[in-house]
Amino acid sequence: MTFLVENPCVALCGFDESFLDIPDVALIAEMKEHQKYFPIVDRNSKLLNNFLVVSNNPVNDNVIEGNKRVVTARFDDASFFFTEDRRQKLIDRVEGLKNVLFHKELGSIYDKLQRMEDVAKQVTNQLRIEKTVSEKINRAILLSKADLETAMVYEFSSLQGQMGKIYALLDGEDPDVAEAIEEHYKPRFQGDELPSGMVSMVTSLAEKIDNIFGSFSVGNIPKGSQDPYALRRQANAIVEMLLQKEINISLEKVLRAVAQNYKDGETLVDKILDFISARVKTIFSERGMNYDEIDACLSIKNTDYLELYRRAVSIHDFRKDDNFTQLLLSFKRMNNIVSAFKKENKGYALAFNETLMQKESEKSLYDFFSSRSDSIKRYIEGSEYIELFKLIIEGKTIIDEFFDDVLVMDDDTKIRDNRLALLERILENFTSLLDFSKISDK
Repeated sequence: MTFLVENPCVALCGFDESFLDIPDVALIAEMKEHQKYFPIVDRNSKLLNNFLVVSNNPVNDNVIEGNKRVVTARFDDASFFFTEDRRQKLIDRVEGLKNVLFHKELGSIYDKLQRMEDVAKQVTNQLRIEKTVSEKINRAILLSKADLETAMVYEFSSLQGQMGKIYALLDGEDPDVAEAIEEHYKPRFQGDELPSGMVSMVTSLAEKIDNIFGSFSVGNIPKGSQDPYALRRQANAIVEMLLQKEINISLEKVLRAVAQNYKDGETLVDKILDFISARVKTIFSERGMNYDEIDACLSIKNTDYLELYRRAVSIHDFRKDDNFTQLLLSFKRMNNIVSAFKKENKGYALAFNETLMQKESEKSLYDFFSSRSDSIKRYIEGSEYIELFKLIIEGKTIIDEFFDDVLVMDDDTKIRDNRLALLERILENFTSLLDFSKISDK
């Protein structure tokens, strides 16, 4: 109401209690969007049959009565919309979505639902979600846009999802399905809540992945500060959901599996992943990770962002330990030696032979990692990076002795290749975790 009145006076008005049978969100939308009235709720957030009006004139009976007549007319309309909408169930409105255009190059809203189902299928397969939950997700996606065909949402577009949930519950749909119809739009704005349950989250992921992939396929790609379709916000939401709800999926696998549903889809996957990775870097940075820790994790082309975040956090926390910092530098040294050789000798095969080891320090290095290979594998598979780092810190002295005592690039080609193969063998356990070359020496 700011700047709309010069002499604001507040009037308390009321309306007939019978209108409270209409969903609260519809009455509030009528009051706020059409009339700029202030609805009133009690301590339990239940809507009361009173509202506040800001008048430019002193309050009198005529002001109160006039606004009561106006709100009664508005609520009569809302009552009509609600009654008409209830004549048909949400599921019966889905067919009508085939005639509602989503985008001229992407087809109808119904076509969008089909693509969302494909995305959800890939997510549920990776998460191994049980059949009953998968069925709820498919049902939620099928009904997610049905309220666009209702009179109430046609009148108040801001109520999409909210009215869908209300109508779904009145139709007897599963509460998880009804919740997902509303929550799959979340977060609607910066700082908004994320979807809660698994049905809502997967439905929301499917919605946002389709929005991003679809927009990229028709050339609607954010440039500079321009992002008319809020794709950056949706990419942020995808990453935040994966992190906060602890969802382990390879986003690349999802995108490649559904790429055929979009024009030039396969060629767009890497561009979309780069777009989302830019958001990942920002989110990781905001959570306190250093730039080199982030780059070391993201550079390995893994798109399980929850796993990458766990690794970045583990590196960040353990980096405070001087032994761990030195150990990282030792691994970086190993990596640099092997990488430089591979770069100069492309296609050169290295093979390790225990009998070619000459010095005790290289035998100790081999024995240390060989004896712990099962534990290393178990810790990596279980995302137990803290335990993994504790384990390899034990080998710091052995690694230091190896570099102090052994010349890797020996003049004897067999000895050189064997030592390079030993280092390569050790690094194989960890190169899928992070890129050591990205770790800063400082």
